[in-house]
Amino acid sequence: MSDAMSDGEEIALPGGLGSGGAVVRVGATVRRPVRPHSEAVEAFLRHLELMGFTGAPGVIGRDETGRQVLSWIDGDVALPPFPAWAATDELMVSVADLQRRMHAAALTFVLPDEAGWDRANLPATRPGDIVCHNDLCVENVVVRDSAAIAFIDFDFAAPTDPLLDIAIACRHWVPFRDPVDIAEGFAGVDQIARFGLFCDTHGLSGATRRHVVDHGLAFLDRALVTMKAKADSGLPMYATVWAAGYPDQNRRSHTWLANQLRGALS
Repeated sequence: MSDAMSDGEEIALPGGLGSGGAVVRVGATVRRPVRPHSEAVEAFLRHLELMGFTGAPGVIGRDETGRQVLSWIDGDVALPPFPAWAATDELMVSVADLQRRMHAAALTFVLPDEAGWDRANLPATRPGDIVCHNDLCVENVVVRDSAAIAFIDFDFAAPTDPLLDIAIACRHWVPFRDPVDIAEGFAGVDQIARFGLFCDTHGLSGATRRHVVDHGLAFLDRALVTMKAKADSGLPMYATVWAAGYPDQNRRSHTWLANQLRGALS
């Protein structure tokens, strides 16, 4: 830790549509704005730690300004435009394995009474749902020695079908996109083979893999609605993404997923 950081210097952390630059590092901690769902998320993070799952930040408490304080996790985080090291099959498989272990740890989590969660892009809860991350994009994975060692930014954590959590991760890591929208480090990857590897790591059967694809299609439909609502509300980062062509990219992703990946599973 540098002297400057140990003195309390705040360093803004990049990424995060919802946080809008409000997340900072201070020494060995991360400070985040407190949201209506923060207490529920903290209860889940404490449970993961209790279960011996080390792939998530630890909860420290609140700082003098009332912000949430979490532990800092050392490692690399890939940011757009993504480097080639972020697109290796080995890293993706390690993401799937860490996700599988997180789901196993979440099975015994007892939901807090009246727990509030951010469910803006999730379907209604059903029996069998567990708390999942729900936003395992490339930017939310900490990498060390070419393997995923932790997930960060649990703001969208909430009870849902773990197959949906897998579909959301595949959206970014396979990725579930039309090849014309895949640039930089991920360009040219074998998406169908990568989806197979991701599912293999979770031990998913052929029928269950089709359910993952169905979840991916439904997620894209919901995202089109929620992204527009947030952009229209004036949230600057959402407005920027929407104006940059998100609607067309979303529909191309939907078509690719329905026609190419689903067809390959038939």
